[in-house]
Amino acid sequence: MFSAWSSTVSHRPMLNVFETSSTTTAQPKSRGWSPTMANLRLAARASTVVVGLSLSSTAMALPWDIDMVDAYFYRGYEWNMMTVPEGAVSINRWAPNSDRMTPEGQALRNPYPVNTTAVATGEQMFNTYCTACHGVEGQGGAPVADNTSGKRYPILPPMLSGDGAVTALRSDGYLYLTIRNGAAVMSGYGQAMDDDEMWAIVSYIRTLDGAAYSGGL
Repeated sequence: MFSAWSSTVSHRPMLNVFETSSTTTAQPKSRGWSPTMANLRLAARASTVVVGLSLSSTAMALPWDIDMVDAYFYRGYEWNMMTVPEGAVSINRWAPNSDRMTPEGQALRNPYPVNTTAVATGEQMFNTYCTACHGVEGQGGAPVADNTSGKRYPILPPMLSGDGAVTALRSDGYLYLTIRNGAAVMSGYGQAMDDDEMWAIVSYIRTLDGAAYSGGL
């Protein structure tokens, strides 16, 4: 049965649309088709090749991509910045910084008036940012230094007042730069307070018992 079926199958070669003759124009092979049908198939194959080659480098998004070309949109760099609200910190307002261990840093002096208002502000800032580690009035015993759980903080905060207060041996500039930039495991608070508020803390610390400056760094 198979031999009988295979004897009836026509084994015609595939059509080569690019086949040409040195003396004649390319002619389609008939493959048993009529000349008209053969020409139509040849034209269809040729157009498919041309379209395929042209689409290889063209985005297939028409007609929607034309909307992106014609659409009017805004670019961020083409616009001016919004007006800064009143009271905002200017990007040009940045107090010069120093290292607390340098002579320049230790020689800094409080540029703001030291009065009862400044001390009151300093106390408020101290209670907000400092008591968690240094305790009330800088005498220790703060939650961070509490060792009742046996998991005490690896570095105990120094005493800021009372007997053995380190503040008595540190200049105003040293204290200010410590508050501003941080030290050891203490983070800086320059991003949290204004310059006058950090100096106000220094003024408040100086009013604590044993915290008056007696010379040193």
